Amino acid sequence: MLDIALSSVLIAVAIILSTVLQMGLRKSLLIGMVRSFVQLIAVGYIIHFIFQLEGIVYQILLLVAMSVVASFTAHRQVGGIRGVFIITWVSIIAGSILTLGFLIAFGVIDTTPRYFIPFGGMIIGNTMNSIIIALERLISQTRDRRHIVESALSLGASPRRAIHHLLKSAVRASLIPRINMLKIAGIIQLPGAFMGMLIAGASPIEAAKLQIIVMYMIVGCVSISIMVLSFLMPRFLFNKNEQLVFTEEKNILKL
Repeated sequence: MLDIALSSVLIAVAIILSTVLQMGLRKSLLIGMVRSFVQLIAVGYIIHFIFQLEGIVYQILLLVAMSVVASFTAHRQVGGIRGVFIITWVSIIAGSILTLGFLIAFGVIDTTPRYFIPFGGMIIGNTMNSIIIALERLISQTRDRRHIVESALSLGASPRRAIHHLLKSAVRASLIPRINMLKIAGIIQLPGAFMGMLIAGASPIEAAKLQIIVMYMIVGCVSISIMVLSFLMPRFLFNKNEQLVFTEEKNILKL
């Protein structure tokens, strides 16, 4: 634990700088430091336990639990429309099943815990972030252009057609970070899976191959999930009378 204690000094530096510069981030940094420690130690014990069981059912249950937490996180951070939790969960599950199912079916990865759980965790986390970006962009743009959307509806456009250009913009915004990730990998940034393999003693070539698989997997899962999200969104943005429905504006973003 000494190495963890020493590394926490760096967080202390960030807290001191936040206090001196009056950025108001001291509490958030403290909470983040404690939560990351507790959560990672806890998940370490949980995954160690699952490794001993070596059952695919337990691995699936863990990933389902992770998807529920991811969906709840999106629900907490993004407000303004009903059904954020269910939209996010269905989108994540759809993307994860198709992506992991494809890789397993063709033997790219196997169902052992050392592959299945990390791969599943990576796609769930990255997909959650992309979904939050898409939802925030769509909600804010729909609010800003509400009169345009309602004008389109009054002229006979369907709800999906009325927000088509807004959906397109939200999807694009959510995918740009993943595209940038592909462009800079190995040049500006050495990604996590690559570094993890090197630390574990793998050859640089094998580490690079695994990282390529991981990046392609993430982009594929995010793309599928965002497409599912864009299909579901009009059902939740409009009521049965094809009217825009929003909760209070103050709930657009919950930190």
